[in-house]
Amino acid sequence: MQIGVISPQDWGWPVAAATSEEPLAGVGASPAELERRVRAATYEWLLQQFDGQVGAFHGYYRAPEQRLEPPQTVNLIAPWQLLAAYDRYHDAGLLVTACRAADWFRRHFVVTHPMSVAIGGVREGAASEDLWTKFAAEFVILCIGLQRRTGEETYLRWAQESAGFLVQSARHGFAPRYNLRTSRWEELGWQSFGRAVEACLEMERATLAPDWRERAIRWGELGLALQAADGSFYLIDGEYFNTDLAADELRALTFLFERTGRQEFLEAAQRFAGWLLAWQREDGAWPLTIDRDSNVVVPTVGPGDVPNLGIALLRLYAATGAEAYRAAAYRAFRYSLSVQAVPGSVHPYLDDPHVRWGFWSWDPYYDYTLSADQSTHHVRGMLFLLDAQSPMLTPWPS
Repeated sequence: MQIGVISPQDWGWPVAAATSEEPLAGVGASPAELERRVRAATYEWLLQQFDGQVGAFHGYYRAPEQRLEPPQTVNLIAPWQLLAAYDRYHDAGLLVTACRAADWFRRHFVVTHPMSVAIGGVREGAASEDLWTKFAAEFVILCIGLQRRTGEETYLRWAQESAGFLVQSARHGFAPRYNLRTSRWEELGWQSFGRAVEACLEMERATLAPDWRERAIRWGELGLALQAADGSFYLIDGEYFNTDLAADELRALTFLFERTGRQEFLEAAQRFAGWLLAWQREDGAWPLTIDRDSNVVVPTVGPGDVPNLGIALLRLYAATGAEAYRAAAYRAFRYSLSVQAVPGSVHPYLDDPHVRWGFWSWDPYYDYTLSADQSTHHVRGMLFLLDAQSPMLTPWPS
């Protein structure tokens, strides 16, 4: 299979028909229901969050106050849903909206000045002095996704700038962030070797330059060094596991095994997957934050992280054939479906069109917000689950 992040078509999977009303075992929803949910979450919910005058997605929607927050970093991830939906529906309007959101994001959050040694770095907030490797890697993935679908070389140039920021990070001890005020690389923060691996492999695929694979391997070797004895990764300041990062770490290790044949990458992926399966709750979710001593620090769930982990587990299943990984992925997707505000469900505020078909930001409900970056992972999860059913993948895994 090909290596990619945004949609099952990036993996080379064909688009599966979604007409059957027979529920999928382990999921409880049929392909036809998944198709209806994907369409509604994209056309009826996500596009409502887009401000056409500004050219960007609102930050999130507060249901109690019926208030759309101003656009912010959500525009880094929300376009992924549009690109994944474009691969399925071939609706050029979705592609145009994704391009507008990416353009807006670059103007507001990416360092573009040609004199800057941190060119391509991405802020965590509009006024922030910190530039993060994890955001720069995601911007690379977004830009390559846009270039692959539009053919516009501008997006490849933007990807190269932010990929260059990852090169500088690696030169400085794989620093997770750079501070503009002090002009220093900082060693503490959210270390996300997985997103850097994915970005470098996307650059290799886009440019055919072998240097990018070697850079991906170096980031992956960092991951091997960071893996704890229990199999997990405690990547926030070296102390905490967080589900926000987990899918990328697992996916990256699997990709590197496939790309290099090196068993240590597969073994690391399987150790991490074993730890994840041990911590997966009965409902299919994971607690948001766990420390090195196995204390649950934040029992709240970040719902969008769960289907993203499901996608990563599906890829590991494809690489190994171990049924436990597919079963865990399906439990994750089943959980994802439970937090979508579908008509007739028990979710609150269902009479509000800015809620209906969206996904809650927190479980249990905290501030009753819904955001487009959460939605993109849920919808991508449904699309990967749908296309995993394609008869053209039989026998599966390959």
